Amino acid sequence: MLQLVRVLGATAVLGITAMLGLLDAAIVFGVLVYGVIVAIAELFLVRVPERTTAFVTATVLVDGVTLALVVSATGGARSPLLFLVFLDVVAATLLVSYRTGLKLALWCALLLLLAHELVDAGVIEGTTHVNDRFAVVSACTFLVFALSAAVFSSVNERSLRHSRSQLSSLVELGAELERSRRTDDVMAALVRHACARLGFVRVAVLVHHDSRWTGIVDDGRVEAHVELPDQAAPVVWECWSSSSPLLVRSLDDGLLDAVLPDASNVLVAPVAADDERLGVVVAEWGGEGDARIPSSTVQALAQAAMHTALALRNASLLVEVERLATRDSLTGIANRRLFDESLARETARSQRLGAPLSLVVFDVDHFKQINDTFGHLTGDAVLRDVAEALVAGTKGFDIAARLGGDEFVLLLPGCHREDAVKVADRVRQEIIRRSTTTAVTISAGVATMPENAVDGERLVSAADGALYDAKRQGRDRSLASERVPEGGVPATPGSQRSGPRWGGASLARGA
Repeated sequence: MLQLVRVLGATAVLGITAMLGLLDAAIVFGVLVYGVIVAIAELFLVRVPERTTAFVTATVLVDGVTLALVVSATGGARSPLLFLVFLDVVAATLLVSYRTGLKLALWCALLLLLAHELVDAGVIEGTTHVNDRFAVVSACTFLVFALSAAVFSSVNERSLRHSRSQLSSLVELGAELERSRRTDDVMAALVRHACARLGFVRVAVLVHHDSRWTGIVDDGRVEAHVELPDQAAPVVWECWSSSSPLLVRSLDDGLLDAVLPDASNVLVAPVAADDERLGVVVAEWGGEGDARIPSSTVQALAQAAMHTALALRNASLLVEVERLATRDSLTGIANRRLFDESLARETARSQRLGAPLSLVVFDVDHFKQINDTFGHLTGDAVLRDVAEALVAGTKGFDIAARLGGDEFVLLLPGCHREDAVKVADRVRQEIIRRSTTTAVTISAGVATMPENAVDGERLVSAADGALYDAKRQGRDRSLASERVPEGGVPATPGSQRSGPRWGGASLARGA
């Protein structure tokens, strides 16, 4: 672009002087010398690109000398080519930097004054129609123009750097949101972004779900999880209604004041995606009562809130997909996949810590007859009753699962065999109590590590064998396995067991 400006400038010098009758051999020779110097500099720049700054500085100085000579030769301060000096300063200011433009302006002003004096002294040929005072005023006016252009360029560069910085930070936030898989991680990424990159003092993100507000609060030092009951929130509703950021001097809102007490100069932005209102982000700028938040910062937080809303929705969908992948569709409790993962984890912990681990296997007595007599809808209702009783009769860290058909299991970490039998009997009674559709009875088999098994596969086999014994002894009862571990040697594919292997054909199932 600088080379293009130089070509246009040289063309203007030749064209304008020719039209005004001022063109002579000295001007033509000067333009040709200027063109040769610039061309040589460009060739060196292509060969030695690491010296770009030095070459640009040198050619800018040559520009100033050439323009000063041409302007002095064509009338000085009243020269029709004076505009080329302004054009060159503006080009250097915008294309290189405002510092380079300011240096060029000072250089050109000094050269024009020097050329004026040399013309007056007769050292160089030229025409002058102004006195020294007019020349000085013209030079000062030119410097004011150059200084104004430099200031405006500096402001523009600062704004561009700020916008580029915020765009870069938004890209970094997007990468963090992409890595976040949980809702809390998504909200934490936004509050850290607002504090560390946008300059807010305190930030809170609140999400509304099931008549409650949950969120993350960050004061620049500590992140904290908050949970609040649903309540009147006029500022939030106003922000949601306008679907745009809202600036308030102080929070007159019970919900927001609870998470950011005594906050001043606050920005409230909606966290929404496709008109779905998920929550809000509340950011305190701080400062005195007349403090102002830059409009670019307001826009940056609004964009970050929009990206966060999409990430929150994706996280919610991911949680739902994971829930569907690990939950039984009929009963809502854990399925075979989640049970296998839990069994592997708990048996490893039991082996490492030497803690007991019990497994209870449940089976609905004569379940096939229930389906044949009352229909599958009744059978499904019985299975749901069994699942509800399993959940109601156990602790939060116990794992209840349905493995398919009428097969249910209960994994009891830290539970001894005697206590596991009591749990099995309690759950059986609860199942009977909840079965209002039709009368049912339940059989259960109990096995415990390390009394009956040394690994998960043997634990399942022992519990399944105990269930088979309970069926054979009349059903409607709980039996603990009497199997003794086989010296801790892992079972081989062809080894014999006293009971049926889990997952294979079971003589007790449906009997």
